[in-house]
Amino acid sequence: MKIKAKILKFICGLFLIQVTFSGCSKQLDIVSGEVSSETLQWTSISDTKSSLIGMYALLRASMLENNSHWMYGELRSGDFISYNRQDLKAINEGNLKAAHPLIKDLTNWRRFYAVINAASVFIERAPEVMSKDSRYTEVNLKLDIAQAKAIRAFTYFYMVRIWGDVPLLSKSFDDGVFEHRPRTAAQTVLNFAESEILSVIEDLPYSYGIAPTSYYGENSGYWRSVLFNKLTGYSILAHISAWQGKYINVDTYTKFIIDNYASGLLTYITSIGNLSGLSGVFSNNYAAGQLFSIPSPYIYGEASATGHIEELTLAYPIIAKQKPDIYVPKDTIVEVFNDINDTRFGIDTVSGLTRTNYFTNYSGEIPLFSKIKILRDGESNGAYAVYGSNLIFTRLEEIALLRAEALAVLGVKDEAISLLNRIKANRKVQGYSVVSTTPLIDEIFNERRRELMGEGWRWYDQVRHNRLKAVSTELVDLIAKDGIYWPISNDVLRKNKELEQNNYWK
Repeated sequence: MKIKAKILKFICGLFLIQVTFSGCSKQLDIVSGEVSSETLQWTSISDTKSSLIGMYALLRASMLENNSHWMYGELRSGDFISYNRQDLKAINEGNLKAAHPLIKDLTNWRRFYAVINAASVFIERAPEVMSKDSRYTEVNLKLDIAQAKAIRAFTYFYMVRIWGDVPLLSKSFDDGVFEHRPRTAAQTVLNFAESEILSVIEDLPYSYGIAPTSYYGENSGYWRSVLFNKLTGYSILAHISAWQGKYINVDTYTKFIIDNYASGLLTYITSIGNLSGLSGVFSNNYAAGQLFSIPSPYIYGEASATGHIEELTLAYPIIAKQKPDIYVPKDTIVEVFNDINDTRFGIDTVSGLTRTNYFTNYSGEIPLFSKIKILRDGESNGAYAVYGSNLIFTRLEEIALLRAEALAVLGVKDEAISLLNRIKANRKVQGYSVVSTTPLIDEIFNERRRELMGEGWRWYDQVRHNRLKAVSTELVDLIAKDGIYWPISNDVLRKNKELEQNNYWK
């Protein structure tokens, strides 16, 4: 179910140096005693396995470096604010050209193109192994190519949400050639990503290694929550369509997931109390509702002190850190969680006591966002806390609410309300009624704000919401001027004279 520690060590030594740039002629002139030469690559099934795992490792690094996933999706104009860090405050306020090293790194897309190139190299070179190693079958190749194309497509979608127009590369690139590629229209890039996944969606299984057939010698339990599967593919398709406002397609893709999630052994999270600890919802031991996650289990040495939201949100008395880097102000908490019975957060109007699974130390000066809290042995290790939480890109509740959003837009209100109320019921919240004074689409986004807090959706949800209706004048203006996108790194612009800065940031 997890990527072994020894494999990760191999990935770090091999793939960050070799697979990422195995198509780069400049790198071929460099001979390393620790890395196999190009002529020895793509000769056996062990090469394809290592390359496949390498793609996932690069994807993980691209999303976790500098806590990027939360910087892009949660901090900008979100519910979290910075306690005392000026770089985080700048992101929160949308000052994305501020001279902070963190912002400089976040505006550079090179790490995402490392993922794309690794996938392209795999797609081009893996077929060679079939003629050299009889153990590598056509079935293996089909499964592997499907994952490589899905990973590449997802990475392009992820980049488009951040930068808008980005260079579209469908073949592995030499480093020098890539440096002079122009940007491609975001719509074209998303069309490519969608078509890539659709071309392999039938080849993606619900599970890998179902007995009696193994996958790379391992059974389904080993690969669960690690590899892209059929439901992962449909989830990405749904979000590609939602970002474009193609809600008829969102309806189609999410319907498949809702109709077939049991085939992927998925279930809804009925008890929100099971969030933290080594068996919590965000740990790798609880995969029931995870459609697409980036795992970091302790058992295989993948937990770390960085690359987890806990690094930003936790402090004393949970770990030996005086104050959190970011937190949700009390006024925002009360505004967002407005049902006293909500098991995520509620306040008893009689006793004044809080019922909460999302926050710790609410009565103190700064409430700690502890919804995601996967610590070694359930507690901090002195001043050096190590975290093992999965980055869950999407789970069943998220897709159910996305489907409700699509149905509401398409006018299928009864089914939209049914999906919305299923999530509400699981959180002990009063159901939505047709006589409610809150418009249905607003309440769906309100519920996403509550349910998905801290999971990297807040910024993108605000953009989609304001594309549907004007909720924030400021955000509507940003959308019109392409200000929702991040500026492109000056380092990237200097190296590629065919690129131009995003218009809003010129």
